[in-house]
Amino acid sequence: MPYRRLPTTDVARLKALHACTHKADLLQLDELAYPAEYIHPLRNIINKLEGAKHQQNQARRLQVTFNREYQPKLTKTRLYLSHFIQVLNLAIIREEIPESARSFYGLEDFGHRLPDLRSDKDILEWGKKIIDGENQRLKTGGIPINTPNVARVKVWYDQFRDGYYNQVTANKSTLRADEKMLEIRKEVDKLLATVWDCIEKFYGSLHEAERHKLAETYGIVYVLRKGEKEIT
Repeated sequence: MPYRRLPTTDVARLKALHACTHKADLLQLDELAYPAEYIHPLRNIINKLEGAKHQQNQARRLQVTFNREYQPKLTKTRLYLSHFIQVLNLAIIREEIPESARSFYGLEDFGHRLPDLRSDKDILEWGKKIIDGENQRLKTGGIPINTPNVARVKVWYDQFRDGYYNQVTANKSTLRADEKMLEIRKEVDKLLATVWDCIEKFYGSLHEAERHKLAETYGIVYVLRKGEKEIT
């Protein structure tokens, strides 16, 4: 026996909802296979689902856009920070800058090694330390690091930092939109199941094949089990 299956995609949910409301537009209330009290909830949930889907799509598009703009800034900032620290280390080796200067940047425990710059948070943390540290060192009369200088590092770091927080905000917006969609999907599925029960009950006295055929005009989907043949 074919079994009834609720929609599994948002497109299918909207199709089923529209099929139910379309019947209400075509038929008199006493001819409708489900109670008239469900007409407004069906139309209302269509608007909620379409609105939530639109917001979800917008959030995801914005996330993709921010990510596309963000990745080059991340790569460039990591490169500038790495080069700056390497130039600092070379200046210390040449004794142009004292070994103690590493403390301005929080690098006193690293020797000639680079700190970990693999993650976004590493770049966020070390970028601030390097920029603040260089500015503090220069205030004490130290010679500036060049190629790259701190101003150039800061240009890229500021762009990266803005992009990073844009990403964080976009990710949160997408997460909220996804959570909202999950809530509405549950609401849709519950309403459809209730309305579909009413429709099947309305046609309950008919032969199964005829009952299914009429119910399908309301958007109900029946699926054959494996190896099962359709009843005619």
